[in-house]
Amino acid sequence: MSRILTAAGALVDTIKINAVTREDRDGRAYWIKRRGWLARPIMACANRFFRLAGNPIQALTGLATWQRWEVDCFLRLHGERFHAFAEGARAVVAEEVPGKNLSAHLHAGTLTPAMVATAARELRRAHEIEHPVFGGPWSHGDPHAGNFVQEPVADRARLIDFEVMHDPTMMADERHADDLLVFLQDIAGRLTAEQWLPSAHAFLAGYDRSEILVRLREKLVVPGGLARVWWAVRTTYLASVELRRRIAALRLSL
Repeated sequence: MSRILTAAGALVDTIKINAVTREDRDGRAYWIKRRGWLARPIMACANRFFRLAGNPIQALTGLATWQRWEVDCFLRLHGERFHAFAEGARAVVAEEVPGKNLSAHLHAGTLTPAMVATAARELRRAHEIEHPVFGGPWSHGDPHAGNFVQEPVADRARLIDFEVMHDPTMMADERHADDLLVFLQDIAGRLTAEQWLPSAHAFLAGYDRSEILVRLREKLVVPGGLARVWWAVRTTYLASVELRRRIAALRLSL
């Protein structure tokens, strides 16, 4: 199993197939994400792994499709204040949003339940936005801690990085519950045992949609097979015994 998990982790790492740079333009800071030449076959392999593991997302392999989705999602969520646009055939430019991503706080040991609650409120706000691709409410597909930028002064977070999308045939409640699960998996593998439940509860209280929590509770069961491999990747290879203990404790508390 350890070899499989190592291989899976390597696969996920290769999904980071963009060169990302920061530039100042006309007094504004922008992040430029440029697709590499080998991105398409790498992402096609990743999508096959996702299907086999039962992961309901797809990495966007087509350049034009990816550019449209990145720009469209960014502007739907943040376009009232920030800019984003495609540049050439292989790049997307998005204005820098203020703050620090929650993954950096996890790494530094400075993540607090209050910060987690800002991520939950942002996710709920985003889930209330309608999108024609889904024929209903939008969803992110990969809202791990690194994809939330938290701004302390405004006491809010903002979602970024729209590399993947959910299967659009999924019901909105299922997609939204899956988004919650992704964030919880990330913090489950990176917080201490003492921090885990208070942070998970702060996240779910901040999201505050009981009908989605019902769906989420059904997903709070650590699976076997290839799906377990994907859980291992999502939870930073947290030991199985501890992972099952943490997930069971959260499930029983809902």
